[in-house]
Amino acid sequence: MSRTGYAAYEAMTDIELVAAVESDLEAFGELIRRHQDFVYGAALRVVRNPVLAQDVAQDAFIRAYRALPDFRGQAAVRSWLYRIATNLALNAVQRRREYPAESLPEAEVTGGPEREAVRGDMAEHLRAAIEELPEELKQPLVLREYGYHSYQEIADELELPLNTVRTRILRARRALRAAMEEWR
Repeated sequence: MSRTGYAAYEAMTDIELVAAVESDLEAFGELIRRHQDFVYGAALRVVRNPVLAQDVAQDAFIRAYRALPDFRGQAAVRSWLYRIATNLALNAVQRRREYPAESLPEAEVTGGPEREAVRGDMAEHLRAAIEELPEELKQPLVLREYGYHSYQEIADELELPLNTVRTRILRARRALRAAMEEWR
């Protein structure tokens, strides 16, 4: 396709691209270009492994392509892709728990050996506490604290009311505070 053809895709909305995919696969390529970093970031926040996040992101786009005929446009394409990527990432994490192949990366620490050991233990305890949270609390918390999303962005991505997002993050923080009490 010529460069002007690509410019035409760049001018299209996501919904217009979804409609165009049926007759032109390059329209889906433009959707991938627009959202690949976002989908990868969503997967990475859940799986915390760059290689696995790349695999999840690729699978998310394959799933999305196969599901395009069922896409009704009730949600934004970005939210729809986020949901697919997050579900696949959660499945990948669950499989890793059932068949552990590698541990979580160690936290960066500075200082003497004792301080490093304490920080490593504390970081591992925090990771475990986050993993123990129910998904409905963990997802918004991770998006807020590790993804640096606004409350409104989280509400949009998870398709939840804004106050529900605020409440869930508050509950998650309280649960983590209680779980980390021994480290105070």
